Amino acid sequence: MEKKLKKLIWDLPLRLFHWLLVILIGLAWYTVEISGDMDLHMLAGQGILALLIFRIFWGFLGTKHSLFKNFLFGIPEIFSYIKNIFSSSSRKYIGHNPLGSIAVFIILSLLLFQTVTGLFATDYDGYFKGPLNDLISSATGNSITGLHHENFEIFITSIIFIHIFAIFFHLLVKKENLIFPMFSGKKADIDANEEIKDPKTLKALISFIAASIIVLLLVNII
Repeated sequence: MEKKLKKLIWDLPLRLFHWLLVILIGLAWYTVEISGDMDLHMLAGQGILALLIFRIFWGFLGTKHSLFKNFLFGIPEIFSYIKNIFSSSSRKYIGHNPLGSIAVFIILSLLLFQTVTGLFATDYDGYFKGPLNDLISSATGNSITGLHHENFEIFITSIIFIHIFAIFFHLLVKKENLIFPMFSGKKADIDANEEIKDPKTLKALISFIAASIIVLLLVNII
């Protein structure tokens, strides 16, 4: 049997973003729920914020399947995808499908809310405080802290479980492995015009440095 030729569709910067985000979210959870290391928790949160700012940059500057404009779908296409989701003849998407695109924007929005509120949050005894907590009143800080905790416990936890469910749904029902391509960056049976020729690595590096500088300025100067 002839081996199917795989082509690059997920660039290295996007894949690094994805897996670093997974690691840092896990670390942020661990430092609150298990170790109680709030200094490391705040560093993890700042790292997540830098990644999110990078992803926003990359959504406008990156390769084809990383660009936001290439996975913005209209309402009719979203409903059509949902209607035919169990059909073997449903359209195959090279990058994000319509539901996946919605999940991406929801995840980015929730995590951005989480990291920004974390900059202003405080623990219950006021010993550990976000770097911008002194800019607001104690009452406002407590309110933001409540939102910070609820956002993770309700919304972020829910979207993580939905994301994992979707991965296994595609693997077991639609016979489409979404995990391996996020490691290798490659998929089989891809048209030549969908393949990434230039991963724009230098542009990604500059974008990440810029994102990191923004976070450093936020936590150290403002």
